[in-house]
Amino acid sequence: MKVVHINMSRRAGGASIAAFRHSEAMIRAGVDSEMLTLDDLLRGRPLRGLVYKLDRWLRFKVNGLYRVFGSFGFMWSGFRIDRHPKVLEADVIYLHWIDDGLLSVKGVEHLLRLGKPVHWFMHDMLPITGGCHYSMDCGKYRKGCASCPLIGRGFLPDIVSLSFKKKLERWGKYPDLSFIAPSNWLAHCAAASAIAAGHSVSVCPNLIDTEKFTPGDKDTAKSFYFGDDSRKVVLFGAEVVGNPYKGWAYMLRCLSSLDPSEYVCLVLGRKDNSISESVPVRTVFTGRIDSEDDIIRVYRAADVFVTPTLADNFPNVLLEAMACGLPCVGFDSGGVRDLVIHEFTGYLCIRCDAADLKTGIEWVTEDAGRYQELCSAARAYVAGYFSYDNCAEVHKELKI
Repeated sequence: MKVVHINMSRRAGGASIAAFRHSEAMIRAGVDSEMLTLDDLLRGRPLRGLVYKLDRWLRFKVNGLYRVFGSFGFMWSGFRIDRHPKVLEADVIYLHWIDDGLLSVKGVEHLLRLGKPVHWFMHDMLPITGGCHYSMDCGKYRKGCASCPLIGRGFLPDIVSLSFKKKLERWGKYPDLSFIAPSNWLAHCAAASAIAAGHSVSVCPNLIDTEKFTPGDKDTAKSFYFGDDSRKVVLFGAEVVGNPYKGWAYMLRCLSSLDPSEYVCLVLGRKDNSISESVPVRTVFTGRIDSEDDIIRVYRAADVFVTPTLADNFPNVLLEAMACGLPCVGFDSGGVRDLVIHEFTGYLCIRCDAADLKTGIEWVTEDAGRYQELCSAARAYVAGYFSYDNCAEVHKELKI
């Protein structure tokens, strides 16, 4: 069996990391699996790269005109890849994160016309909406995305409604298209959507190499960032701290209520001076980290990982943190509840409640015996259900 995973890149961003790991897990399970990315399509073709950059600039301008909230993609441009050798040779096609000009709505249809099984591995809600990556509290994707509350279009055309209708029209007639979601939450959204109606929807969690992501020397890792400071380390992760989905405002309120003599904060992400100055406890930013060894050291340096995310699918950072034996605290939001099992692998908080975040952090860290039990449970849960060894079990569609 030959599988191709189509994604924007191999390792840049959470969806890319997840796609790469699924491909790597399949290879270890004996499947002939490879990836097809934007770099593959642009390599040795400078003119095509220039056209792509111009197209990307235009798409950002359109999003600016519509004053979109968060991430939006209308899939109105992309590459024709149904004739690419990797696609033609494949028996099974996986679509991952293909926004940002990789595939258009019509480009997806060209793949469906090949008559091969196409599994859309959803890393957000874009495949089932008219453009938003997360619909927040809007449920219009269930019937039709018209008059979207997440854009400010004024007198501009209803591009969200047009995009939604185009997806329905072009994809609905192909039974070989199925939707796979890492989290139960996203699978539920897909099953309720008009675009996925009549197609198979299943759950397939993200996987991680638990032989690489392991617990380790916490004291050495902590001293790398904080020296001799013995206070408890609260870890927060976001490539862009101000991302509207990540809930930094709630994290800040939580940190403001913690005892600064007991806690410090470590931020896995680029430093933002304005944010740094507003944090009332000692805070260290790791900066951008690409090496997995360096990322693992970050998890080992922390005592608890906190995710006040308002919209997330199946966060890789949670999976990685727990594989390293780190208990987690997070809002009951999206796919977080698939990983943070309340008072077992961490503490699941009331959504948008900063006071409950504080309660969760203190509950996890204040009792030494309980803390060790949580560390062991977090590691065991990930190793038991989300390791590469589980590839055949979670990818039932391949019949490995």
